[in-house]
Amino acid sequence: MTRILANTSVYHSGWCEEYLMGVYIIRPKTTSVAHSLKLASRKFTRESRPSQVAEVVNFWQQDPVYQEISSYLEDTDKITQYPTYSNITGSKVVDIPDEEFEQIRQDLPNALILRDQPIQLIQPERNNAASKDTLSTDDLWHLEAISLNLARQQGFSGTGKDITVAVLDTGIDETHTALKGKVAASYSLNNRTQQIQPISAQDTEGHGTHVAGLICSQEVGVAPETKLISGILIPGGSGNLSDLFLWLDWLAMQPEVNIVNISAGIPIFIDGISDLIDSLLAVGILPVCAVGNDGINRTDTPANCRGSLSVGAINSNYQVAAFSGSGTIAINNHQYQVPYLVAPGKVVYSSVMGGGYEAWDGTSMATPIVSGVAALILEKYQKITYLDLVNELLSTCKDLGLDKERQGKGLVQVPKALYEP
Repeated sequence: MTRILANTSVYHSGWCEEYLMGVYIIRPKTTSVAHSLKLASRKFTRESRPSQVAEVVNFWQQDPVYQEISSYLEDTDKITQYPTYSNITGSKVVDIPDEEFEQIRQDLPNALILRDQPIQLIQPERNNAASKDTLSTDDLWHLEAISLNLARQQGFSGTGKDITVAVLDTGIDETHTALKGKVAASYSLNNRTQQIQPISAQDTEGHGTHVAGLICSQEVGVAPETKLISGILIPGGSGNLSDLFLWLDWLAMQPEVNIVNISAGIPIFIDGISDLIDSLLAVGILPVCAVGNDGINRTDTPANCRGSLSVGAINSNYQVAAFSGSGTIAINNHQYQVPYLVAPGKVVYSSVMGGGYEAWDGTSMATPIVSGVAALILEKYQKITYLDLVNELLSTCKDLGLDKERQGKGLVQVPKALYEP
């Protein structure tokens, strides 16, 4: 989305000329973190974060195209750069006068210049049934489906303790009884300064509270001692692609964050975003993303990026929900399919703003369930590598016997290795 700065003026010898500014993302066109750094051995510990961040930052600083872009932006007074936090993305978010865009494109032929665009909440279907204060066993079918109930019956005591999930969403209502004490910190993006700043916990739309409950509430959550960082990426349900770049750049500087849960997207594939996700993996943060609610052959960015752990949805009959997105992505002579796995996402009860529980339908209900399972694995195997973590999640999925293009590897499960001798 282009942000128009109305009534912005420059003065020349006593006369006033109005001009319009557009927001753009500028980054090297072909340089790839995934092709140059070994992502397989990345770890998710607080101790490993500083060295991994330093390696990624150094990678970009040594890249000739990144150097060219940085020098160009420093030498012009026509472009305003947005704040950066870690510089892991190899990207610059900038305001550019519209009349200067073509010149900049010619001056930086090796740069990918993306015009900003909207990123939206992957909107669930919110069932009309009245909210409940207490839930039945049948209402908690999602915990049965992922074998969490079985694991607990066999003595599994994992809770996600000491693991932190960043929920980039609409915010979280931490006054809900199921979420009290779960939100370690809350942040929002100041649209005036473009700075990410701490705020009191709040939900601007309601979606983030439902997502949060499925991660860590005591009754409906998968990993009840997991801590949350709330980041308002999509206030009221909408934001900008540039905001996602700023948030992921900021997350790298939060060493306690192990996982980021994203239920927002753009309903197309954007090649320039793939390396953004790879940069996140390179510093030791697992991105778990909802694939989208537009059905077969429809997927959302960033879930359709190769490095995202993309999540689709099933119903209580263990069939892929009709709305659950899926598709084949072709990039650089390579193809892969999303989603990578599925989780319960239809008639799933969780916490709602103001109290109580409601059953919603969407891949953004399935996604926090996968984040919760990942938190349980990280709690058990604190020094696990990225490759081993993803393998543990995908290799232990339950094959539902469905179309591989729709179910991926299958239904996420709490791995037996966590609770069997």
